[in-house]
Amino acid sequence: MIIRIVISLCFAVVKAAAHQHFAVGIDDANSNHVPDAGELLRFAEGNPEATVFRLLARPVGQRCGGHYMLDESPRTLFPADAFSLIVQSDGQYEIAGDHHPATGSWIWAEIVSVSGPPGSRFGFWESGANTPSLSLPANGEVQNAAFVLSEGMDDPGEDPLGHIHGRAWTADVPGDYVVGIRLVDRSTSGPGGGPWHQPSRTYLFRFSAGPSFQPRIIHAGNQVTLTWPSRMGIWNGGGQTGVVFRILRSTRPDGGWQPVGSVTGTTADTISFIDSQAPAGASFYRLAYDWTAP
Repeated sequence: MIIRIVISLCFAVVKAAAHQHFAVGIDDANSNHVPDAGELLRFAEGNPEATVFRLLARPVGQRCGGHYMLDESPRTLFPADAFSLIVQSDGQYEIAGDHHPATGSWIWAEIVSVSGPPGSRFGFWESGANTPSLSLPANGEVQNAAFVLSEGMDDPGEDPLGHIHGRAWTADVPGDYVVGIRLVDRSTSGPGGGPWHQPSRTYLFRFSAGPSFQPRIIHAGNQVTLTWPSRMGIWNGGGQTGVVFRILRSTRPDGGWQPVGSVTGTTADTISFIDSQAPAGASFYRLAYDWTAP
């Protein structure tokens, strides 16, 4: 018996628990514990380059449905991956950070590069958004991809503080992504009417969207067992129990697909489906789960 598999992810389109904070501050070059004009921005607390952030599939009917997604919602798998980008306060609204930016600085983040699978897009949804707030093609030129981190405004007396929650990072194709993010000060109250601080270096954030769904195949007689990764974004609340995979079979690769069963993903490493009535000749299989276009 000849067994062939066709993977078809039907790309079709799906508050906060403990999570990491990466806090923007300054590089205190002269060690005087004062945010001097011209000093560079940096992540003064936390190291985003030390982690690979996992984006898990989000089913239809939920926010960001149809994307691989990471937000601050509690989840069973990789619960420590969630993060927020924040800015240290100068002491007006919170306890002053040890390396806070200057009063009057207005801190933004710029996405300067995105690499990922061919044809993919990466971005995020702001809190409450029903469509991507920023969606960037991988492996292409990135322009004007900036988002604010400070919660105030461009004003010489403003606290640079920023502690914004609710952004959901998403990708639309499984695989690995590397996103270059630079910290910038867009204030105009610094020396000469420009910013107080110089931009940071580019930090490389690594995201892994997946899993991929290439199954292992075992066949004996007319029985075929398909086994594939099961980690499909199981959530700790809201009644979400996993993504439902539909298994379709045909005797040819170009059509004639018929459903032969379904199985629900779990937090286990793998999941299996047994086709106990596989045809004696060539068989082609397709795994599908329901997404809709973003």
